[in-house]
Amino acid sequence: MDTALQERLHLALLNQRRAFEAERMPSYEVRRDRLERVLKMTRQHGEALAAAMAQDFGHRARQESLLADLFTVESGARHALKKLRRWMKPRRVATPLHFLPGRNVLMRQPLGVVGIVSPWNYPYYLAMEPAIAALAAGNRVLIKPSELTPATSELMARIVT
Repeated sequence: MDTALQERLHLALLNQRRAFEAERMPSYEVRRDRLERVLKMTRQHGEALAAAMAQDFGHRARQESLLADLFTVESGARHALKKLRRWMKPRRVATPLHFLPGRNVLMRQPLGVVGIVSPWNYPYYLAMEPAIAALAAGNRVLIKPSELTPATSELMARIVT
């Protein structure tokens, strides 16, 4: 990897970490907005993404890309939007006898920046599906798409940032 690319990646990671530190526990509204933007991006650029995947694979049917990559991402984003409020709620869990009369509550907290290294075979789905889970959890995301799908990777870089 060349030095310029390493510096760009390091800067991107630092920016993501700073953004996370500024907002360690994103609200429901912020998380919902991020998921809605993924959904909107997928719907807006679906045809262009399918064309980029066809270019990368040289033979991939448009319908396969629409179904296997784009529909599944849309479905995953809709599912996360539907369940987000419930996932964010603190949950009571069993309290061991020796801690009674205390109570235990499970509170999910974001971890920070999640790195996603996606493979080539379903480039959009395998990058965005884990990103949806990470965004729903309140994390920041840094995606490294496959070098074997240059057209899709380049288009994703333009539409995601």
